[in-house]
Amino acid sequence: MTGPAGPRPEPLELVHHHPGRLRVRASAFRVADEASRAVVAMLEQLTGIVTVEHATRTGSILVRYEPGLVEPDALLERIARAAELDLPVDSREARRLRASPAILAIDATRELNEAVHELTGFRADLRALAPAGLAALAAYAFAQQEGERLPRWDNLLYWSYNVFTALHRREIDAASAPKP
Repeated sequence: MTGPAGPRPEPLELVHHHPGRLRVRASAFRVADEASRAVVAMLEQLTGIVTVEHATRTGSILVRYEPGLVEPDALLERIARAAELDLPVDSREARRLRASPAILAIDATRELNEAVHELTGFRADLRALAPAGLAALAAYAFAQQEGERLPRWDNLLYWSYNVFTALHRREIDAASAPKP
């Protein structure tokens, strides 16, 4: 496509995204040239990036990252800028248009978490409240369970612990790491 200033760069294509994994594609990435090397080098310098894989055959770049440390929309912007490509059409809206039910559930949970965080005066979020709710349900089941309508109290207590540690893994690892 050409315009008054010459040919327009192609848009970056968001191929796939779920938290922790993002794949983009562009014909500019089908060769190992300056654009693809610039993108890979730039991504490898960012905090929260785990791995970057460039596949010339498919013209794609796969980025594995730590959710919460890196925002996918910011990644898309930086990749497009480094490769001098146009951004995908409203990446969040495009993701919703072809999103699987899992992505829709993740987005809805993220929005609910932000609302809960704001409602609690930025003191708690679902990472704390969900395990606390399971622990409270375990206490209730322990004290009141007469039928088999609820899971056993010990299962609920284990799930509470397991969910809490899974959602707070970074903080737990940082606290238990040896101090320099």
